[in-house]
Amino acid sequence: MAPVVTIGFIAVSFSLALAGLLPDPVAIHWGVSGQADQFLDLNSYLWLVTISFVFYWSGLVALEVSGVKAKLLKPLMKSLLIGLFFLILLVVTITTLLQAGMETDESLFIGQWFLLVLIPVAIMVWLFSAKPSLRIRENLEIRLRGVMVLKVPVGAIESVGPMHLKARDYGGWGLRYASNTLAFIPSSGSAVFIKLDWGEALALRMDKPEDFVASYQLETAG
Repeated sequence: MAPVVTIGFIAVSFSLALAGLLPDPVAIHWGVSGQADQFLDLNSYLWLVTISFVFYWSGLVALEVSGVKAKLLKPLMKSLLIGLFFLILLVVTITTLLQAGMETDESLFIGQWFLLVLIPVAIMVWLFSAKPSLRIRENLEIRLRGVMVLKVPVGAIESVGPMHLKARDYGGWGLRYASNTLAFIPSSGSAVFIKLDWGEALALRMDKPEDFVASYQLETAG
């Protein structure tokens, strides 16, 4: 879907340009007041956007066919890169379409429209600032504020135990990956450590890891 959206945006942008509905030059930077203060000629802008998206998607394809074996890290990297793509696409779409129909010498005031860009950023911060919740079914499901972000086959779990999670051991708070371990660290404190049979592990912050360990042992007994 994302490549189709990209092609659609590029096609619309070139169509607007050919119809003379985009200014030349195009605003590409805005100051703190929301007023455009840097510009690029229209032709260069369109090709810069096109080539940038081509390189971006080439990187995603390279990641997909690469020999990266980390089953937790690779999907995470893909998800983050795709999320970043949609954020960039949102920014470029807003700033391009807001200039449609403007005269060449007009300066675009982006103002409150920029707040739209901050919405997905705020949602991500809100999502990953939560302690994960775990549910055991056929898979171990990891959820943040009710949204499932990861699932792992129960049969791939080698061991489960409590631990004390320190942000500095993983480079800070948030969603982290270090030492073959994917860590969910909204804060330092008690956590559960789940070792997987392919060599990676999960470290998940929770208030009562002993309760989850007992629940896991009960669910998988026999």
